[in-house]
Amino acid sequence: MNRKRLIRLVVPTAAGVAAILLVAVVLSGLGFDEVAKAVKGQILPQAQAAAEQSRLQPRTGGASNPNRIIVEAGQLQPAPVPAAAAAWDTKWSQMLGITVLATFDSSGPDAWSAKDHPLVYVTTEGPGYGNVQRGNLALSASNTTPGLAVIDGNTGQAVASAQYPLDKEPYTENHGVGASADGKWFYTQGQFQGKDALLVINARTLKVDKILSSRMHHGRGIRDANTGKDLMLIDGWGTFFALDPSDDNRVVGAVDPANLNGSGYLGFADPSGKWLLISVRTGFGSDGGVAVVDLKDWKVKARINTEDPSPIWVTFSDTGKFAYVSGGHHSSVARIDTSKPNPGEWQMVGLTSAGTIGPYGITLSWDEKILVAIGKGEGTHNLGIAVGLIRTQVPGWNAFGNVNTDCLRNDHGILHPDPDANEIWLSCNSSFENVVFDLKTLTVKARLPMPNGGSTHNGAFVSYKPDWTGELLSDTNGLHGSAMQKKLNLLGAAAAPSAAPLPAPPAAGTGDPVAQGEQIFQKTAGGVGCASCHGPEARGLIGPNIRGKTASQISSALGHVDAMLFIKLTSEQIEAVAAYLATLTN
Repeated sequence: MNRKRLIRLVVPTAAGVAAILLVAVVLSGLGFDEVAKAVKGQILPQAQAAAEQSRLQPRTGGASNPNRIIVEAGQLQPAPVPAAAAAWDTKWSQMLGITVLATFDSSGPDAWSAKDHPLVYVTTEGPGYGNVQRGNLALSASNTTPGLAVIDGNTGQAVASAQYPLDKEPYTENHGVGASADGKWFYTQGQFQGKDALLVINARTLKVDKILSSRMHHGRGIRDANTGKDLMLIDGWGTFFALDPSDDNRVVGAVDPANLNGSGYLGFADPSGKWLLISVRTGFGSDGGVAVVDLKDWKVKARINTEDPSPIWVTFSDTGKFAYVSGGHHSSVARIDTSKPNPGEWQMVGLTSAGTIGPYGITLSWDEKILVAIGKGEGTHNLGIAVGLIRTQVPGWNAFGNVNTDCLRNDHGILHPDPDANEIWLSCNSSFENVVFDLKTLTVKARLPMPNGGSTHNGAFVSYKPDWTGELLSDTNGLHGSAMQKKLNLLGAAAAPSAAPLPAPPAAGTGDPVAQGEQIFQKTAGGVGCASCHGPEARGLIGPNIRGKTASQISSALGHVDAMLFIKLTSEQIEAVAAYLATLTN
């Protein structure tokens, strides 16, 4: 299928040369992804453009045609009677004014086979979006309603899709999708009775089960440590609340907008299941940051400035040591030390370039050594086609490059739940595809077009057994369940050497301090050795030349240089390192 037929490109009449170029390229037969490259003067190297195929199905130049379901408003059952609606209500839903608008009969034949597709990636498939005045409005010509697509997580083949024309056109873009922890329910935004609404969808039939009176930006699975329940956290474009999939998807928690004291954007739960971090763009005096919400009472307990007026995404190291926050305005990423039990003591301990313009989503690699920043071009051109790469290890916390993926207006990256696959699936909402990014080679591995040529925004990997027993494994809140445990096991094995205690200093008057200092410098300081930053001969690498530094200078650096705060040495060990460094000046 010709890509140019899947896109309606709308540009302002006064857009000048850029508009002329865009129109000229479209008329010449190039796709919108090629338009972006032409405008930016960026052409992918042939080696990268010819994507690696491996286990994933090759791209054949067009969308596939899986089982497609159309759910229309005529299938709706009558809206619930007031008594039934009242039974669904909770104090939390009443606080935000969320009600049940209508119910569906979501039973019926299976829309796809869990036996044949034990791992699937569910993502949105919408009509597209953008801003006509900025020249970045890209609408699908073949998909004009909000919907979902189910893609095989092992092969990349389209499995099934559903559209939800429950209202009149034009429809707004559905920006997010969620999957319950047991895989029974999917969540996305639709349109009903002239307003945006939250759709709760039966994962087996892809039919709508109920419609709630709330907008939905994103949805992600979270575990509430206080109740032990797996919930669905909804970003409602300024509101934040949790549905209980095991209790008729009732609202069981919510943040009071007055308590948030600022303009909230997106919310994420930390790995402990105790805290919710919400990116907030106002109320800090200067810039923006995150508000830390206690899931026990859903109240704000701390606010942390991340020094960017447009904080967006939060991702966590699964060991619970750090949270990372993308900044769309300054193209930055902040690091927050979350290792202490009291969030009032959490602090921002680092800030670096994202390595790309206007980062949106951020995703950690399996070994947590690389943070991938998704370059959407947020707040600028909004036509990003690159990802930034950041080293996260303390020493060396910095951006070290970017990769052009040709994933137009990519905004989210979901870590594949198999560490052997070692890849991130990028959603490309204006080139209408998912791009698979290889974390080992740092190149594009495959391109997976959307089945109906629609726009895709984020997704979730869910595994199923033949009897439809499901498990959410990965989504916009990171890894879950068995995938999370697998990662912790891998990190535990990798972290074992660095967790080993340092050699005890020799007793006074015994041993060789120079030999001891060399051992600490080369191998054991902080579990990585000083040489990892300053080079094996201390001439400088990431850090400076430190040959001949005295014990007092070393001690001062250990207490004041951010990249060295994790290193703990005794006074005897510091003296030994100084003795060793003194020998290098001779």
